Amino acid sequence: MKKILPAACLSSFILLSGQPSIQAVAETTASIEKDEVVQLTTAEKKQLLWEVAVEYGIPPEILKAIAQKETDMTQFNEDGTPHISEDGGIGMMQITLTEEQQLTSDIDVERLKTDLRYNIEVGASILKEKWEWDFLPIINDHDPTVIENWYFAVMAYNGLSKRNDPNLEENEPYQEKVFQSIRENSLLDIKDIPKVDITYADPDKPELMTFSVASYDWPELATKSTQLLTTGDQVYTLNNAASYSYIRHDVDGEHAGNLPHYTPLEIVSGPFESDNDANHLVYYEVKGNGVDAYISSSNLQQGNVSVFPDIEDREVAAAVTYLQLKGMISGHVDGTFKPDDTLLRRHAASILVKALDLKLPEGYKMKATDMEQGELGYDEMVIAEAHGIMGVGGKLRPNEYLTRSQISSILARTYTGTYEAATTNVAFIDLDETYWNYEDINLLANNGITDDQAFRPEDDVTRAEFSLFLKRTLTLEK
Repeated sequence: MKKILPAACLSSFILLSGQPSIQAVAETTASIEKDEVVQLTTAEKKQLLWEVAVEYGIPPEILKAIAQKETDMTQFNEDGTPHISEDGGIGMMQITLTEEQQLTSDIDVERLKTDLRYNIEVGASILKEKWEWDFLPIINDHDPTVIENWYFAVMAYNGLSKRNDPNLEENEPYQEKVFQSIRENSLLDIKDIPKVDITYADPDKPELMTFSVASYDWPELATKSTQLLTTGDQVYTLNNAASYSYIRHDVDGEHAGNLPHYTPLEIVSGPFESDNDANHLVYYEVKGNGVDAYISSSNLQQGNVSVFPDIEDREVAAAVTYLQLKGMISGHVDGTFKPDDTLLRRHAASILVKALDLKLPEGYKMKATDMEQGELGYDEMVIAEAHGIMGVGGKLRPNEYLTRSQISSILARTYTGTYEAATTNVAFIDLDETYWNYEDINLLANNGITDDQAFRPEDDVTRAEFSLFLKRTLTLEK
């Protein structure tokens, strides 16, 4: 922090967690005189915004973006005077009060000028009041943790006047600028708002927008705040900017490597604010599968995932998490995954039936003679047979282990429309083009499902290998 003149209320500021309050500093440091103010660092300003946002049930990304849009997070000018705009907007959150509001409201105008936390709290309370207005449209289920759901409240924070009408091409609406700040500074993929029904129904207020639709069902708008995670939360890596997520040695520190999408992690501590002006994201300390590092909130999603202690390979961990999130696979009751265990045919059938959401055709009867109704895995095996996934030779063999060559043929049959046709014949060191299902194995290799020079076709496929094959298949980009 740096000291500047003139007076301000020191006791109202709160520093980063674990550091003494400004009040304590003022009481114990004789060099700070009563007529001096404390200009907070970028990280400390953002920490205040985060704390107040959480207190008021607002995604921190939104409050930070409003503060950035309004004043570039400025409460005091360089000479120490309160930042007040030409139209009377006060402080960081640009609280603008009419003379009547100054007389009738409980808001302390002088505190707005000198007390940063108070200024942020008043701004947050105003935004929360707009959120609760019953004449503004509701988006989806009005979940306050979803950022797009705040679109109309953010619009109202600046005013429901024609200048914020998103349907007018000449406009650059306030709420769109705030959302763009979230995209750029919090690095979240905020979706564009579809067309809104807006009218100007009050002849006495021709500039006032009114809304004829009470609620909108826009399921594609579902970007949750990533800055509300707490210690112990289970998360996984994901972002839309790259095929991996950076991890760091410390907050704003050097890169410590990268993780594939869907790597499972556990929050150890945080959030921590960055001192980078352009970063509104926060950092968390995380651990899992050999990871002990810091990662930005923009790379994390919360989910019902597990950090299995017996998975060491990060790509395997990511593949298992991807399938776990889709309800296709799970661990054992002892909390392990047992990645090296081999896969039974009925286990593979169960996973593929879930992956494809397959149903038993009405009236279908099992043709294979080696299973009877009521046997373990019967329901999934009969569905797999009905859809041509297994049982091609007239036998299902539910309790036999699958070889790597067999799973290649099963996947080739199952995902015919997913894989691109092979353009080259891959040379494996342990099989040639005369091998009984070389074409299926070659198809997988051409599509990047396997990259092994030694394919080991007669080896039993493990849970880890099948997870990799299936995740790579399901995430192929067309």
